[in-house]
Amino acid sequence: MRDEVIVIGAGQAGLCASYCLTGKGIQHAVLEAGAVGETWRSQRWDSFCLVTPNWTVQLPGMTLRGDPDGFLRCSEYIEFIEQFADSFSAPVEPSTRVLSVRPGRTGARFDLETTRGRRRCNGLIVCCGMYQSIRRPAAARNLPGDIEQIDVDSYRNPDMLQKGAVLVVGSGQSGTQVAEEIHGSGRDVFLSIGKTGRIPRRYRGRDLSCWQFDMGHLKRTVDQLDSPADRFRSDPHVSGRRGGYTISLHQFARDGIQLLGTLESVSGNSIRLADNLAANMRSADEYAEAFCRSVDAYVLENSIPAPAPDDENSDLGGAAGSCPNSPLEIDLRAAGIRTVVWATGFAFDFSWIDFPIFDEFGYPYTKRGATEVEGLYFLGLNWLHTRKSGIILGAACDSRFVVEHLLGHEKVLAA
Repeated sequence: MRDEVIVIGAGQAGLCASYCLTGKGIQHAVLEAGAVGETWRSQRWDSFCLVTPNWTVQLPGMTLRGDPDGFLRCSEYIEFIEQFADSFSAPVEPSTRVLSVRPGRTGARFDLETTRGRRRCNGLIVCCGMYQSIRRPAAARNLPGDIEQIDVDSYRNPDMLQKGAVLVVGSGQSGTQVAEEIHGSGRDVFLSIGKTGRIPRRYRGRDLSCWQFDMGHLKRTVDQLDSPADRFRSDPHVSGRRGGYTISLHQFARDGIQLLGTLESVSGNSIRLADNLAANMRSADEYAEAFCRSVDAYVLENSIPAPAPDDENSDLGGAAGSCPNSPLEIDLRAAGIRTVVWATGFAFDFSWIDFPIFDEFGYPYTKRGATEVEGLYFLGLNWLHTRKSGIILGAACDSRFVVEHLLGHEKVLAA
């Protein structure tokens, strides 16, 4: 079966591409391994909320009702993205996973093998995101067999876990939120933290996203990064639940969560931990301090009538207090730990795309999503073009550019 254009993925990036193609009258198909917004359905826990406020949820032709400064629950966002797909009758083909993409041999530029047969097209827009598989450290294989192991994308709520204490490994946005929820259910929680920053939810009277937008942080381009590896840094921990609030490791310690250094190894019933808890907590504090200083400078330089710095989001710098003690070794059974939740990040894998367009990280070389292979594009990746490329706010802008670029290559569609 031949299509003019195929879009892979029916999340916000794929649907925005489909919206733009529909507006230009370009016949196309959207192949989705699951349902519309599948990763939001199958890889989020029950209480998950967006960490960016409602005003950033901008999809073309759609108006999100409600408080612009509020935060959507995951179920609400799924409903919104379904309405978006229905609004222009997006040609989504669900339950169609793409297994491989190769150079075309029979009158089309690309040959695709899918779970529903072979497809061909002259334009291909890949929108399957960055988070295709969970990463587990090698040490996970050494845990005793009676210790339950669950990845954060499979976690739904505390009730699904075995009775007993829980070790959460990883302190990005997901790890800290899940650790907080499990502790709030009455469990003893141990949290092994890495070098992840944090950021105040609100500062000087405004949400952090408002400051980032006004200060141009979300428009920073990938060439402004210090290193290409910075594209894959974990996002600072913050929450959108209960109207949005700051997540503080210091507050976790005061609440009774046992903070630990980075997990290094597992031997029998024991885990070894790095002696870096204090350094990692200090790094998180410094990240928050740097953000606040940048806001202060912006306010001063632009004479913005903002409230003076307050202590709504204390635990910055010297206010953080002393670092809790962390053992360097823990006997899992003695500590009552029966479950380990892995929140150690996600990996992407584009090895199923048989074109030489990837860098040493396996990330595609593109110019605003356009590769050197005529007709082949990517959307929805972190730092594809700007900081907002990988979030909802950037989907429409990047999609418009890609579709216009594709239309500028008339021979792609005429081949």
